[in-house]
Amino acid sequence: MIPMGFLHIKECSHIAVLLSTLSVLSAAKEVTVPENYDGEFPWFLMRIDTDIRGEFGLQLIDDYNRTFGIENRVLLFTLKSFDREEQALYKLEVNVTDAEGRQLDDPISIAIIVSDKNDNAPQFEQERFFASVHQGSHAGYRILSTPAIDLDDPSLPSADLRYTILSQIPAQPSENMFQIDVLTGDISLTVEGAALLDPGLVNQYELVVQVKDMGDRNQGYYTQVDVIIAVTENLWVPLNPIAVRENHDGPYPLAISKVQWNNDRVNYRLEAKLPYPEGPFIIDGEGNIYLTQPLDREQEAEYLLLISAVDADGDCYDEPLELRVTVTDENDNIPVCSPKSYQATVREQEVQGTHVVTVTAADQDDPRTENARLSFRLRSQEPQGPGELLFSVDAEGTITLARDMTGYGSLKYQLDIEVADLEGGEGGLSSTCRVTVDVEELNNNTPIFPKTQYGPISIAENTDIGHLITTINVTDADYPLTKSWFVIYTFESGNEEQIFGILQEGQSSVGNLLLHKALDYETASEYRLVISARNEAELVGSEYGPSSTATISILVGDINEAPILSQSNYEVTVPRDAQSGSVLLTVEGHDPDTSPAPVSRFRLGNETMWWLSVGSESGEVTLLDRDPAGGSHLVEVMVEDGDDPSLFVTAHLVIHIEDSGEEAPAPLLEYSGDFLCTPRRDGQSIAIKALYHHGRGNRVPVIFSIDGKPMEQRNWKINQVNNTQAFLSIAPSWVDPGLHRVPIVLGEKGETSQRHTDILSVTICTCSSRGQCRIEVEPIPGKPTILTTVITFVGTLGAIGFFLIIILVHLTISGNKHKKRKRNINIESAPLRSSA
Repeated sequence: MIPMGFLHIKECSHIAVLLSTLSVLSAAKEVTVPENYDGEFPWFLMRIDTDIRGEFGLQLIDDYNRTFGIENRVLLFTLKSFDREEQALYKLEVNVTDAEGRQLDDPISIAIIVSDKNDNAPQFEQERFFASVHQGSHAGYRILSTPAIDLDDPSLPSADLRYTILSQIPAQPSENMFQIDVLTGDISLTVEGAALLDPGLVNQYELVVQVKDMGDRNQGYYTQVDVIIAVTENLWVPLNPIAVRENHDGPYPLAISKVQWNNDRVNYRLEAKLPYPEGPFIIDGEGNIYLTQPLDREQEAEYLLLISAVDADGDCYDEPLELRVTVTDENDNIPVCSPKSYQATVREQEVQGTHVVTVTAADQDDPRTENARLSFRLRSQEPQGPGELLFSVDAEGTITLARDMTGYGSLKYQLDIEVADLEGGEGGLSSTCRVTVDVEELNNNTPIFPKTQYGPISIAENTDIGHLITTINVTDADYPLTKSWFVIYTFESGNEEQIFGILQEGQSSVGNLLLHKALDYETASEYRLVISARNEAELVGSEYGPSSTATISILVGDINEAPILSQSNYEVTVPRDAQSGSVLLTVEGHDPDTSPAPVSRFRLGNETMWWLSVGSESGEVTLLDRDPAGGSHLVEVMVEDGDDPSLFVTAHLVIHIEDSGEEAPAPLLEYSGDFLCTPRRDGQSIAIKALYHHGRGNRVPVIFSIDGKPMEQRNWKINQVNNTQAFLSIAPSWVDPGLHRVPIVLGEKGETSQRHTDILSVTICTCSSRGQCRIEVEPIPGKPTILTTVITFVGTLGAIGFFLIIILVHLTISGNKHKKRKRNINIESAPLRSSA
């Protein structure tokens, strides 16, 4: 071998020729060489070029046991030929070093690829092949495979194999009994072979099979092998259906059937045929089929299994066999009513044999057996009632009336119906369902009043709303507490103004005649009410007669009533130059009583400055003296009953005195409500409204507050809702009953100096549950009494003697009136006191 290292290139003619030949490979990293080279050695494979200048050396890292070498620093050679089947690829690494052995550059990678030559003949995997085929196999049935291998490159024609049957012995009954796949070597039956195969005629065939490489080309290597095929009877036959009892006691696995293929080189596969479920079945290598657990017929009544015989590759030898497994029934299911409960209705007056309802049930056992043949019977009836049962049921579940529907004792019956399999025989299974039967009550009886005339009943015209006048009731022969028994009372006549009403008491037919509106003797002094009673349910087979109608006579008792004013308040403007004796306005009122002839008298309730008067009979308000201070004044005008001065009504008169505009006008104050209840009732309050009048229509918002001592202030609470309105209510839970005077401060918003105080008279009452005051309201100052009437008469006689004194008093009051303000009060309110 030529040594490697730092060598001087020798002049050599054959090397020069080689270099010129390999110059095209100088830059290559791969070299393809043929296997089985038979030329001269060393065999130069390539020239190795580098970019190194000067002295350098090339060294193989692995020379494959001296197979490769480098000559003259650049020539890669080998000393032997290559066998591709032994090794098809060599990977070389070449180091580039200097004279001291230091590496100058990265290693150079070179791949030596050995190309193939057709130097191997194909070889069968076995020296002889044996197989069997059963009679009745179909055309194309694959008997066996005769695989061969070729060591040459499988990507080249040298390893492209073709198979051929050269001979068949014997050639009976046809010389074409078998065929071979030219590419795979699979031997199968021909159409003639499938039709003529008979083990009684020929029980064994010997075939000579040839395999050749180089594909369809004439040249190439070939090999032959003998194939022995035995002909047998067909053991792959259809299976008989089997029946397995559900809930079988075992033991498991339980053998139920067996299959057998025609030879032992077989595997068995078990699966279910769709849409049947697979089920708990298995098959072993001997073809035995087992059940692994008990079956439930109600879950699945039948299985259809497919059993296949397959080769080592999983391919079927023949069509699968079918095994039908039927699950036989056991009485393991309780019959159940469907639905579990029933609702039925039977009408009153139905006769024996009337159909009520039919009960149905289901049993999941086999309907073709006694296990699912059902029978019904009546176990109980609640309430049972006297005598025979009211209902009966036949074996088919039909419930009928056992007797006529007369004298029944309930509107609802509960029936327990038992359903049993085995037609109700011994050992069967059963369950119970509930049937609820409602009796439909017919309204065939009318309600009857115990008497048709009530009264006369006397009632005073001032009787409270809601007062119980009388109680009425009826009797009805229908079943109690049903729509046929309950009644509705109706006014047929006499209550056109809806003065009266009837309130019925809960679950009864009792009616309470109540007063719904206030009575007025002067409007009506007698009422004749015709009342009818009708059932809630429609009347059947009868008609309502006079016994279902009653008349109630009511007499209204007269009482002396207070007079009535045409207006709740009055307002008038008086010029500054108005003269004494001027009639400002006329207050109109009348007494609603008709007998005896009513007499009404007018008077002023709180006029203490003697500058106004009112005609006691005419109601004319006259100016006695001008008010030099101007401003607004609140005066109470009262009209009282001539026979009973305690019966009176009050109107509020606001008088505006025109002024010169030097002073801002006082606020207008109005409020609603005349009393509050103690203890305090939530939501109860008195509404207050106040406005300032600037000029003719300009209004300034005000602020409300409580004045007075702290102990007085804590009794009251003002809730202001906007710039002109507020609500007055009790602050603590209890305020002593009586008349209270509440100082209300009215402040002009934005003007702290503009503050005015008014006294609001509020009556505190202990109240009834209906909110009615239970105490007599304290007499309002100014209200005339007998004593004040006498004093007024005496004062009138002495008026002339004390004229000068009156003038002085008048001048004093007029000076104080300079600070008075305008007021406007609602008729429902208590009188306001002057803030002066």
